[in-house]
Amino acid sequence: MKKVLKTVFLIIVTLGLTTSCVNDDDFVIPTVYDYLFNQSFSDIPVGSGSNEVAIALDGWVNVNLQNTGKLWHGRSFNSNNHAEFSSYYSNTGTNDKAWLITPKLNLTNSSGEILSFTTKYRYSNGDVLKVYISTDFDGSEANISTANWIELEITLPTTDDEVTNSGAIDLSSYESDNVRIAFVYTGSKAGITTTCQLDNIKISKN
Repeated sequence: MKKVLKTVFLIIVTLGLTTSCVNDDDFVIPTVYDYLFNQSFSDIPVGSGSNEVAIALDGWVNVNLQNTGKLWHGRSFNSNNHAEFSSYYSNTGTNDKAWLITPKLNLTNSSGEILSFTTKYRYSNGDVLKVYISTDFDGSEANISTANWIELEITLPTTDDEVTNSGAIDLSSYESDNVRIAFVYTGSKAGITTTCQLDNIKISKN
């Protein structure tokens, strides 16, 4: 009797293995990205309303070339911290050209570098954001205008309150140990005042 039961058990196990609905696709391992740079702004101080707390992260440059004191600042929306700028709270008669520039990045020891980030527009009345890359900026606010900046092609929001991915921006041709990425908001109190939220700045590498 035991021999019969053992035989039946072996048959059941064999059938289970050969008819299982598990296939190779069920064991595909998700891609794990190796990040050269990753900034989510999760730990920055945040303000609200007209109370703006300027971003002051180590190595970053945060400056407004046309409106002193009005800077990229920390905000929180739905419990998510991010960088933000809007000309809405700027003083009457002022213009804004606000630069938020990453620390110096070394791309000489990696390959296949891809930049990505997310943006969201609110209360929009025009596009306000452009993104640039430089390999000769020395980190000094005084030399922003004299450095060579190349504009990067990015995807921006077309609808308010919609988180939009920038797309995969290829940086692999920039073999330099002095790469900086600049996020530049251009607006004015009497003109474009779109609120721009910036988050999840990442550079992946091979």
